[in-house]
Amino acid sequence: MEKYKMLPAGTPVLVGFSGGPDSAALLVLLKEYGALHGNPVRAVHVHHGIRGESADRDLVFCEVFCRERGIPFRAFKRDVPGMAGKEGLSIEEAGRKARYEVFRQCMEAEPGMRTALAHHQNDQAETMLFRLMRGTGLKGLGGMRPVSLPYIRPLLCVGKDEILRWLAQEQIPWAEDESNADLSYERNRIRHQLIVPMEEIRPGSAARMAAAAERLREDEDFMEQETERAWEHYVRVREQGIDIQLTAFTELHPAIRKRLVLRCMERLCGSARDLTAVHVEQICALASGKRGSRILLPGDTCAVLGYREISLRRAGKEPEITTEIPVLRDDSVVYEEHEFLGETFLFSLEAAGKNEKIPTNCYTKWFDYDKIREGAVLRTRRPGDYLANGKGSHKKLKDYLIDCKLPREERDKCILLADGSHVIWAVGLRISEDYKVSGHTKRILKVRKKNAEG
Repeated sequence: MEKYKMLPAGTPVLVGFSGGPDSAALLVLLKEYGALHGNPVRAVHVHHGIRGESADRDLVFCEVFCRERGIPFRAFKRDVPGMAGKEGLSIEEAGRKARYEVFRQCMEAEPGMRTALAHHQNDQAETMLFRLMRGTGLKGLGGMRPVSLPYIRPLLCVGKDEILRWLAQEQIPWAEDESNADLSYERNRIRHQLIVPMEEIRPGSAARMAAAAERLREDEDFMEQETERAWEHYVRVREQGIDIQLTAFTELHPAIRKRLVLRCMERLCGSARDLTAVHVEQICALASGKRGSRILLPGDTCAVLGYREISLRRAGKEPEITTEIPVLRDDSVVYEEHEFLGETFLFSLEAAGKNEKIPTNCYTKWFDYDKIREGAVLRTRRPGDYLANGKGSHKKLKDYLIDCKLPREERDKCILLADGSHVIWAVGLRISEDYKVSGHTKRILKVRKKNAEG
């Protein structure tokens, strides 16, 4: 408890008390500890609605146990079999869910309170084996953490045998739950059919596994730090989704790449629960695929490979912008200012003057106003848009933007000054040859993107 600073002085603590040996030992130890450090101790018991009279006897035992020791006690009854059937859970899963709901209810009634759970070294070994059989990674093999606020596990450093010896020494009673021998429960099968034989083959196996879990948690914490560093440097969260910088992503260690993908999906969907190792591998492999490739993912999401990034998106999140703004349609107007997609453009119409020097600035352009046939508009791209290359040849705007290695999402946001389907200027990129100012130009349309340089 001191090593992990589990319980600051004065902090109340709730003990999940089943009446079994582990929780009985924990409750007595915390009452003694609390008396020394000013920590009020409460006990809570959850009656799961199974085991009939046996469970009723456990409830009475817990109530008497606490009354004799002056420990405030509360009991809650929950229909765990009903919950399991209604929610499609196993009895074990439903029981755990019911307990934690009760713990949360108690902690909400007394803000700042922590809940102590009686998991020990053998439980830790069982957890590691259970998760390993499900194909877990480093995080899962780290087992249960001693502190996962508001929950604390003070007994993770001791074994089951040590707890039983101490209870016998102190003459502390407990109630035996006969369901602990029921091999229909996965945990019990792991306990009796794996842990017991392991201890027979190599005594102390559970303790060594618990120590290994602690080392693995240290490794996990380091990997999380590296993932956080990669997130800060190479990930951009946008309204439409999340972008991962492609070059940096391919240079990361594979372990960090996978963790980064999981973190991005958790941020995008709120959880990565439905994402399997196969999905993560697919996203990582996408980085070396063909530009524009995409894969469908759980939760109505997809991953798209751009020229400079891997984009994780929710389906239908790409905005379709169809707005257009007409520019200087009235010849009597010689100056206008328009805002489009967050950018401000200044337009002026002037008579051509001799020896005027045409600017080379990327964001200030001159055009022959009289060559505009349908009228200039500010808008985003549409099917059929093209640019003139000169000498009567045209190039599709889509092909030009692909040649520029502009990602698909950026192409849809590219601001255009267009005359019908003919693009006069793809802002920041190039202008059409057909609208260039020449010696025959009489009126010049001058366009400047405000607050832009270069």
